[in-house]
Amino acid sequence: MKEAFPSGQPEVTLTSYISQKSSQTLLEYLCRRFTYLNEDQWKERIASGKVKVNDRPASPGQPLRAGDEVAYSTSAWEEPAVNADYRILYADEALLAVAKPAPLPVHAIGAYFNNTLMSLLRRDIPEAENYHLAHRLDSETSGVLLLAKDKAVLKKLIWQWENDKVRKTYRAIVFGIFPERKTQMDAPILDQKGGPIRMKGGVDFAKGKPSITNFKRLGIRPLDEIPLAWREKIQARGGLSLIEARPLTGRTHQIRVHLEFLGFPIVGDKLYSGDDETFLHFYEHDFDEWVRSRVLLPRMALHAYELEIAHPATGEPLVLRSPFAPDLQAFWDGLSQ
Repeated sequence: MKEAFPSGQPEVTLTSYISQKSSQTLLEYLCRRFTYLNEDQWKERIASGKVKVNDRPASPGQPLRAGDEVAYSTSAWEEPAVNADYRILYADEALLAVAKPAPLPVHAIGAYFNNTLMSLLRRDIPEAENYHLAHRLDSETSGVLLLAKDKAVLKKLIWQWENDKVRKTYRAIVFGIFPERKTQMDAPILDQKGGPIRMKGGVDFAKGKPSITNFKRLGIRPLDEIPLAWREKIQARGGLSLIEARPLTGRTHQIRVHLEFLGFPIVGDKLYSGDDETFLHFYEHDFDEWVRSRVLLPRMALHAYELEIAHPATGEPLVLRSPFAPDLQAFWDGLSQ
């Protein structure tokens, strides 16, 4: 297993500017702006001298004013833990395909700077500095991820994505007993930026963009066949299903939105678990026992299983496949008595 970046890496300094009149103290600002650390953790970092205002030592109760510069220095070891065990699936002069594990962000975001797939690739393959992502996967989604080795190749891949020439197949474990027949979900999706969770989308037949996903059931675990250790947590859902999902359009969170709308949310999905309370609790308290009782797994049980494209150099079909993630396979197998 590959290790993420160890301690001892050079410090990273985050700088933010107070652009408007503010009545917040430094501690209040940090707790609201950077919620991955709690109040006590921010107090500790301020006391250790890692937080400065206008390049000077700061105090928690220090008032902030418009024009102030807040700088926070952090080392790589402070980043949240990730699964760094990626694998190379395919490589040639034009393309690199990897099996991305979860949780692992693809690129720098939020609290992640070094512990990302792109940073790991650049550490292990120096020329990856010039590679380009052809698409994205969420941190908690595992599976096939494709990169172009130069901009000319990237341009050809983007054309395929924009013209619906890419065939994508996912596998997921969902709550409930999914219908045995093949199901096509044709429901427009709209970002719900006015809701309590700004990143969450939803089905909107009046304003949403056309969105189509084909689903097929691959297996089920009825409640009476699930071991007692899991049965109580799944009681209200009636069981679990293993499904295949093929999105025919490319909306953000499309599979997750459609499954929630159908009443079969993905195991481990805190955002589309059927209610906003689960995500808001997770956001404030991390993955505690209350969240576990709602979603079962600390990461989303969604896996990018197969990707089919026309090779940008030859035009020939290229099928890239990543077997179901080991942790998800073990969970599914463990549900059978």
